[in-house]
Amino acid sequence: MKIKKVDILKEAILKNNLSKQEDNNSVIFCYCSDLARITEVNYDEKTNCGEYWFDGNINNSNSNSKKNKNCINFVHFNGGLSYTHNTNLKSGVRIAISIDDIEDFDINELENLSVEYPLIAVGGRTSETLDRLFESKSKLILKTGRQHDIDGKLYDEYEVFGVRFIKKENKTDSKILSDGTLTSRDHDVYLKIEKIPLTYDEENRILYSSMILFGTVFDSKAVEFKDSYLKQYLNSGFLKSINDELKHEEPSILFNQEQVQNNRYNFDFSPITEEEIIEICINSNIAVFLHGQTGVGKTERMLALDKNLELIDFGCTSSDGFTGIVAKDFNSKELFLYEPYWYKSLCEKCKSEPEKLHILFLEELTNAKNDIQKVAFEVTLNKTLTNSGFRLQLPPNAVVCAAGNEASESKSANAMSEPLFGRFAHVYINTSSEDWLKWALKRKKTGKELLFKEHEDNKVIHPAILDYIRVNGDKVLRTQYTGVTPNADPRKWSMASKALYESNNPNVLRAFVGEEITQHFIQFCKMNLITVDDVINNRCSLENISADPSVRWHAVICLSTVDDENVDKVREFVKSFGPELLAVFDYEWSKDNPERIMKLYTSYERPAVKGLTLNGS
Repeated sequence: MKIKKVDILKEAILKNNLSKQEDNNSVIFCYCSDLARITEVNYDEKTNCGEYWFDGNINNSNSNSKKNKNCINFVHFNGGLSYTHNTNLKSGVRIAISIDDIEDFDINELENLSVEYPLIAVGGRTSETLDRLFESKSKLILKTGRQHDIDGKLYDEYEVFGVRFIKKENKTDSKILSDGTLTSRDHDVYLKIEKIPLTYDEENRILYSSMILFGTVFDSKAVEFKDSYLKQYLNSGFLKSINDELKHEEPSILFNQEQVQNNRYNFDFSPITEEEIIEICINSNIAVFLHGQTGVGKTERMLALDKNLELIDFGCTSSDGFTGIVAKDFNSKELFLYEPYWYKSLCEKCKSEPEKLHILFLEELTNAKNDIQKVAFEVTLNKTLTNSGFRLQLPPNAVVCAAGNEASESKSANAMSEPLFGRFAHVYINTSSEDWLKWALKRKKTGKELLFKEHEDNKVIHPAILDYIRVNGDKVLRTQYTGVTPNADPRKWSMASKALYESNNPNVLRAFVGEEITQHFIQFCKMNLITVDDVINNRCSLENISADPSVRWHAVICLSTVDDENVDKVREFVKSFGPELLAVFDYEWSKDNPERIMKLYTSYERPAVKGLTLNGS
């Protein structure tokens, strides 16, 4: 089956359908494809209907030309027939094909008719994934060997596991695409290879496109369609493209180089107090900084946890009292360090009670000068006290906590440097004394103790955090530092992971990444997503899953964490979401892993890169 000739709709057919304006199948109004939008077709953003050429009567009495020369005809997006002399005008193209111009075509096989062309943009998250694939020169991108002719220019066809597309740069002003996204000038748009929607006009025995395919000029000289550039192009490059007569080589890798749970993580989402966050952080061996006005009870909260804590008050402690004194032995002439009293005392407590955690509490740390804050940073970071080359290591069962006033509330307070600020979990004490006393009495009654336990430094980041960052990317991995409230960064997420393992309550994250990110994280964790275990154990079906594209996209990203042993079953399940989301799954599961990439290419049946003739054979 082969098309011999392509035309555009004639004016007679358009006028015959003007009386059918109330009919939804009216031939006059026509949807504007994404390809048409980025090739300068005028369209109405409310209706998405655009302008397009038609083969008109050049002697039409409505023409403004006295001699009716260079009369170009197009349908306005409001449905009116227009006549103009602007030979440089660009408008849309709707093809019309006579049944008599199709070789070996059986009208009874009309439903099986397939003519393909790049029309609709790959949008949303899938488009972002394709951006990342091209930027990283991923081996997942397959060059099919086929090309598509768009207004005289050839575009290579690519495939990512079933999704075939071209990449075309938007050379117009910003345009709203069919999925509602905005594409800017000079930005790449990925256009899927799709079946052109064709409508059959039985009376006139023609097939015509019910979508504007692309935009182009009519001709700068020709008056009639039969003599125009548009006629010539449709029956040369475009015709070859839809008949699959353009370049067609062997496919190749483009960059060839080295049941449903509402609580998929089983979290406890109950409210959590600041005192509980403090205890969770200390039990996780994470340094805590308490914020709050004078007299709110910061020190009392620490004493309730460790009545024998080691306290350093920077409001009245000299620098030597914190760092120790370096002196010279007059006999040996060698330098030595007088260890500060607090260090000796802390070491003795930790040694005498190795099964317990002991707090080193840095009171009024914001009152310390910058040079002392640098030493405090080292104590917090590495549990090491340094002075003139001497290094004293804190015991493993010692944990550092601190408190201070905000620089805006105290003239003697200094703002903490960003590195020091970033080493603490930050707890903001706003509760009343009555609230705190209730907590303190409850703790005394239950008789809790801070017990020391070894923590695995190499424990993997909590899977909920991995999923959250995998889905939301850089915008949540790192947020802007303000010096007032916690901001997110990779170190904070690592600290938050320890506290999340300890508490199993996502509310604890506010001490590390701030309230806004924490609430967003909680909403993510409560999404109606499916787990890998759900799929493996047959606890869910497609009917159980929301049809919301965003929910399905999130689900696919999370399912992509499946291991090699169970990927076959999970991947088969993801297929039910369609080829675009399957492509996202394949990319996320296999990226940066050559063995997995090869498995995808060799172990699964990839849709054949077929010749795109009319019958698809």
